[in-house]
Formats: sequence, structure tokens, C-alpha cells
Amino acid sequence: MTASSRRPRSSSAAVRVPSTLWALGPEPLDPDDRWPDPILAHTIAEFSAPGSRVMLLGWPAPTVRGVLRIIEPDTAEALAAIGDLDRHGLDAPTDRNHSEEPVDLVIASLLADHLDPIAAAEHVTSLATEAMALDGLLVVLSRCRHSNSGTLLDPAGSVVAAAQAADLLYLQHIIAAPISGHQIIAPADPAPSGTARHAVAHTDVFVFLQPAHG
Repeated sequence: MTASSRRPRSSSAAVRVPSTLWALGPEPLDPDDRWPDPILAHTIAEFSAPGSRVMLLGWPAPTVRGVLRIIEPDTAEALAAIGDLDRHGLDAPTDRNHSEEPVDLVIASLLADHLDPIAAAEHVTSLATEAMALDGLLVVLSRCRHSNSGTLLDPAGSVVAAAQAADLLYLQHIIAAPISGHQIIAPADPAPSGTARHAVAHTDVFVFLQPAHG
């Protein structure tokens, strides 16, 4: 680890605050997509510079066999997209890459279905804080979902609580949604007849900073 990699960013330059609503085009959300292309591109453009080191943390956690980890096809495609944007894409840390240079931006996806949002948020936050440089950023992608009984579950509280417990600074909450004209495009309702459900039409993008103490 070099001294420059741990050097805090200059505070003299004006900070550009990104929009709190990202328009993703007219296509409705794909609930099975852990790394939506428009959101990934927006995140990288807003929160990193060319040449930055960008790490992806997905949930559920990748499968590990001995010292080898199986990288899921969707994560491999997302890493390739990061490379196309002139960044260095990295998968979740292992014993082999844990000692490498710290990363500038960690993008964690909690978009896959999971039974325990608290465990998911704590898992990705723990890995992110170990890998991030001082003044590095953690961006967490999450979305409301429904329980089997139709109750709306919002993981936002678990994400914020896990990040703040790790001494990260909460910078911003961004809404990413498909928009056509002036309307947000809601997905088709998969609920059985007679089951009341909210239309989950947006993705939550939470941004946290690992501050440079001292």
C-alpha cells in the first residue's frame, strides 16, 4: 500500500452534488438484475474518475472453493463494463487480493432476493470498509420487496445502520427509476389476484464516505 493511495482527497475543489433522481430510460425494472447497466454506468460516472479502482460486492456472497471463487456470469459482465468505462474492475476481496492497493469506489448490490437484510447489509459493509481507501466511497444498491404475505419490506434502514456502525458518513440517497416523458414506469404486477401490493418502480442508491481520520 503506497502513501499516495491513502492520501485524502483535496477539499479545496468545489464538490459537485449529483442529482437525487436518475432517469434510466423507458424500460421497467428487471427484479432479477443485480447489476443494472444504466445504474452501474451512472454510479461510476458520478463517483469515480478514469483509472479508479472499482470493486463489486454482490449478495448472495460468491461461492468459494478452496482458494478459488466462482464469479457469477452477471458479475463478470459488470466487471467487463467497468473496464469499458476506463476503470479497473475488481471482484470481492479474497486472501489473494486482500493486500492489494485499496479501492476508490465499492459498489454493493443487494438487489437479489435475500431473507435477512441486516446480515446482507453488514456483510457487504464489512468487506467494503476493509477494501476502501481513505476518502473512498461505498455505493449500495437496494430495493423494496414484498414478503410472501404481501408486506412491503424496505432494507434502507439496515443499509444505513450497518454503514454508520462502521463509521462511514452517510452522504446521499438517490432514486433511480425508469422514466418515460414525465412518468415513472411501473413494472407489471406479479401479485396473485386479490393480494394488495405496492408497485416497486425504483432502485435506492445509497452513498457513504470512509473519512480520513486525523
